[in-house]
Amino acid sequence: MLNQRLLIASLLAANLVVLSACNNDKDSHNPAPKPTPTNSIEAEAKVSSKTAKVAVFGDVSSDKFSEKKLSTTQTALLLDDAETKSYGFAVDSESIKSLTETSQDYLSKFTALLIENNMGSNVLVNKTSKNAESEVVNITLDVDAENNQSLDQLRDLLLNSLNQPTTNASFQTRASVTATQKIRLQLSLWKSVASNTIFIWVNVYPETNSSQVQKTYGDLDLATALASLSPQLIVTSTSNEFTQNSTGSNAVDILWNIDASGSMSEEQTNLANGASQFFTALNQANINYRLAVNTHDASRCKTLRKTSTGAEFIDPQTANAETEWQTLARPGTWESGTETGFFCVREANLNNFDRPNAKNLVVFVSDEPENETYSQQTPAGATAARDFNDYKDFFLQQNTTYFSIVGTAEQLRPTFASPAPGYNDSKFSCSGQGGYAEGGAHFKEISRLTGGSSASICADANSWSVMFDEIINAATGLASQFTLTQIPIPSSVTVKVNEKSIVRDTTHQNGFDIIYSNTGASLVFYGTAVPKANDKIKVSYKFLARN
Repeated sequence: MLNQRLLIASLLAANLVVLSACNNDKDSHNPAPKPTPTNSIEAEAKVSSKTAKVAVFGDVSSDKFSEKKLSTTQTALLLDDAETKSYGFAVDSESIKSLTETSQDYLSKFTALLIENNMGSNVLVNKTSKNAESEVVNITLDVDAENNQSLDQLRDLLLNSLNQPTTNASFQTRASVTATQKIRLQLSLWKSVASNTIFIWVNVYPETNSSQVQKTYGDLDLATALASLSPQLIVTSTSNEFTQNSTGSNAVDILWNIDASGSMSEEQTNLANGASQFFTALNQANINYRLAVNTHDASRCKTLRKTSTGAEFIDPQTANAETEWQTLARPGTWESGTETGFFCVREANLNNFDRPNAKNLVVFVSDEPENETYSQQTPAGATAARDFNDYKDFFLQQNTTYFSIVGTAEQLRPTFASPAPGYNDSKFSCSGQGGYAEGGAHFKEISRLTGGSSASICADANSWSVMFDEIINAATGLASQFTLTQIPIPSSVTVKVNEKSIVRDTTHQNGFDIIYSNTGASLVFYGTAVPKANDKIKVSYKFLARN
């Protein structure tokens, strides 16, 4: 059970401040405020809180937001939505560390707090992106909770870990989940350009409500609809125009580097079982993809695995693509226990696979450390082991985005002069429905540095769909020909193709969406909305600029 002593009396006793929102009625007992400039954040935001210093954009209900004064100097902006069962908060962490350090601190703090209260968790997404204000770290976790776990209680537990409670308080449960449900926890952090401190957004809701929450609060969960409320920022408008390429250049080559050692049976099954969802989403994205697989065994991995027809990859023209993927994704569990994923990606023969006009994406899948860089084990056929810094320098030059579905370790071994952290790393190992895993820190760091994402290989099988979606979204954004010149406020984006308006569709069935990455924002199309050759596309939107 949660420790209710962590829940402070101010949840009940504090006076909630009325928030400023678009079109609020003026207070007849006070002089009318000065007009807000049309280019201010407050004028554009749906909800803005001067005390919490946060603005919320988009089609949200202002009456679901309130303010809570913490016992520190901070004020949190709370979200309480009983309909979607979303309970969130935004707060200035007042941290002046780097965004990477702060995100690691809060991820460790929150996961430790969950464990203390008998709740396990697995990271499904951990990536660096951008919003209209600055760089963003997005983290998605699955949380295993007890029977009838109150969602607002969980939200307040996390919030109060940032607080200094002075008294105890009870609360009324408004929404709960059962033991058969998982809780999804969204954590996003971004740096204020005004105060140079880190803002945090947290949202918790039942995993079964994911689609509904994504539709309503997806932009908040990515922090693309959030900004610090700063007079140093103004809202301004622009537009970009594109012509659909007649020959098409929406090509992405995706190499899956899959561990085929003796402990990988469950994980390979999870990959294979996700074939239907994975290929449905790939085809909806209308990208010209190639998928190939090699393994971590240095004596075998230079050659790509073959389909039943002898091909080295799967593409949109491959017959029985799902069946072929199920075979490729199960390379077996009899290869070397010395997993050298970095060597195998670096040395793989991609001559028949890699297209010069295609973007490149690599997915590492392993339940072991990257043994060459972690344990200084020389790969078969190599003359000496390379250290992590050597591979890091190489991968950063490749213009490739790397993903990793691996263990949960955090501590790096940059060179062989550094000791291997081993179990001094508190997160060196994990276990779950996805199996048992060790290491993973080196894979995760390459993913972070190249704008990809990392996820825990110990996550339950039904959560792997989140990882697949993240990979496909990245591939779609990479393949897009329509890179915007600014990072837009998502609710402000309007799109016309040959002067015909196209609707936004965050379910990626039929319409457009915006894919945010560490390099910017791209416009992507789905279904019948995909422009035809030589169609004219006009995108109008608002973004934040320095005042």
